Amino acid sequence: MARLVVKSGGEERVFEAISAITTIGRSSENMLEIDDINSSRYHCEVIQTDKGYVLKDLDSRNGTLVNGKFVSRTVLKPGDRIEIGQTQILFEDEGKSKFETVDISTRIREDSGKLPAVDFDIGREEQLIKLLEINMALSGELNLQKLLELIMDTVVDVIGGERGFLILEEDGKLNVKVSRNIDRESIKKPDFKVSHSIAADVFKGGSPLIASDALEDDRFSSYMSVYGLKLRSVLAAPLKIKNRTVGVIYVDNRFERDVFQPSKMQLLEYLASQAAVAIDNARLFEENERKQQDLERKSEELDALNRRLVARVEQTSHQLEEERTKISGRQSLFKNDYSAIITRDQKMHDIFKMLDKVIETNVPVLIQGESGTGKELIARAIHFNSPRKDKPFVSENCAAIPETLLESEFFGYMKGAFTGAVTDKQGLFEVADKGTLFLDEIAEMAPSMQTKFLRVLQEGEIRRLGGKNIINVDVRLISATNKDLFKRTQDKNFREDLFYRLNVITVTLPPLRDRKDDIPILVNHFLTSIAQKTETEKREIDPKAMDMLFGYDWPGNVRELGNEIERAVALSRDLIKPEHLSRSISPTRRFRPIGVGVRTLKEIVAEAVDEVERETISEVLERTGWHKTKTSSLLGISRPTLDAKIEKYDLKRKGSE
Repeated sequence: MARLVVKSGGEERVFEAISAITTIGRSSENMLEIDDINSSRYHCEVIQTDKGYVLKDLDSRNGTLVNGKFVSRTVLKPGDRIEIGQTQILFEDEGKSKFETVDISTRIREDSGKLPAVDFDIGREEQLIKLLEINMALSGELNLQKLLELIMDTVVDVIGGERGFLILEEDGKLNVKVSRNIDRESIKKPDFKVSHSIAADVFKGGSPLIASDALEDDRFSSYMSVYGLKLRSVLAAPLKIKNRTVGVIYVDNRFERDVFQPSKMQLLEYLASQAAVAIDNARLFEENERKQQDLERKSEELDALNRRLVARVEQTSHQLEEERTKISGRQSLFKNDYSAIITRDQKMHDIFKMLDKVIETNVPVLIQGESGTGKELIARAIHFNSPRKDKPFVSENCAAIPETLLESEFFGYMKGAFTGAVTDKQGLFEVADKGTLFLDEIAEMAPSMQTKFLRVLQEGEIRRLGGKNIINVDVRLISATNKDLFKRTQDKNFREDLFYRLNVITVTLPPLRDRKDDIPILVNHFLTSIAQKTETEKREIDPKAMDMLFGYDWPGNVRELGNEIERAVALSRDLIKPEHLSRSISPTRRFRPIGVGVRTLKEIVAEAVDEVERETISEVLERTGWHKTKTSSLLGISRPTLDAKIEKYDLKRKGSE
């Protein structure tokens, strides 16, 4: 009985399951797997014959030694020592094996690379078996990146060569996705190490290419990459999916001529065919996984979304008015009147409670918040609830005043102070005396003006431009900004001492996206206000339209919502529908089906799938310039199917409407 005794890392194990063909190597697919970094994935094999056992090296990277000598094929004798890297394998044979024998007389001779017409070539049989094994391994890997790496490792093991590259077409360009050098390591900056011209020839021609010496080949005489890389042997084959080339497998050798024989080209073509099918399967699997995850995520959101949305959209106009009345009644919760600010949000209520404590004081207030959050409404609430309510409330935007006019606007001027000063004029501080001065966009105030402004806040005195008399003023200052004023002080764009003068009390307003429960009552408020101003019937709003308003993030906040409602009212008659809303609003949250109990989950999911299909087809059509043949190819559907989808979804080319 023949057996193999494996010695590695101080351990010894016996392999007695020698069969007709016993493969040895690092891959777990071998019958005898050895854990040795110097071993190739498929390193060598022991073949049982009627005359004994034959060892054959499988073009391994580091070679196979028997009794200290490198061999490609040899008949094993009892006691022979096989060496693979640091691993030693002792061959023992106590007699004739009981396993069936195979006549491999044709195998031991040099392979001709051609399949004989009658005498079956066992070497070719092994090659076919190996191709089947490779096909099984490739088809079993559905992670695209891992698959590409497996393909390249397989090509390097089977085909050989100094370097190998797997190149795929993406957005009209050929990109190297995986690369390997002679040591099976990834190549740094692989896109600069491959002849893209040769790869493009194979990609466009759709046929394999072999070159014995690329530098001397007339086909590549104009290819600078061939000379720059000093290429000698080159072998490349196209990756084809359904008669469409999607990439190229490319191997080369910069130092040796005639490395690749025609039989290797045929083998690479077989491998490329298998690899292309595996890549297509992996891509489809990952695409289906993404779609499934999207559908699952949307399904998980449905219950939570519907609980919130149904409560909103089922409210009638009467119910919304009742809500408005309740909100007005809540003003009793606060010391002051904030009825001009439409909200039921707890964060806003917390702001009102804080304002109750500071309104009767004279301390400066800094209001921070995004544009459209209602900073001036807060400023007015502070003024008109304070002891200064009967005095002026003066509002000014610092960014709207040219720097050259800032001083005269704030401090006033005397007649003759400059050309055009024909009369004396009060500045904003004088106008707001005993009242409130509200300065919006305070962060935009010019540095030169900040110094003069600070002096007024410290001393309560101004002097008109061109004047000599000191004028005392009593003004409560409220400032606002949509910038990070503290950061501007750190960047030396705003005076630190002025910042601390303004920032005695800070009010930070939340954006509308963080207080979405206010959207229904704000919509009702705007609809009521517009109806009163225009003396028309108050519009109703369709549940789906309200759903879209609720799902949008409102970067322009309450101001943007008010403008959107005005626009929708102008475009509608009695009912505001989704088509009356801006196009920027609906795509943000597509699948927000409502009406639980009216439609089944199957109907909801079908609608979601239709929407994804419609958007995908529309996007690909636009990307290809409405080239229908190319679009159907990219989508993997027939031209008639594409035409039917275009008609079903009433798709039109942008700009053709």
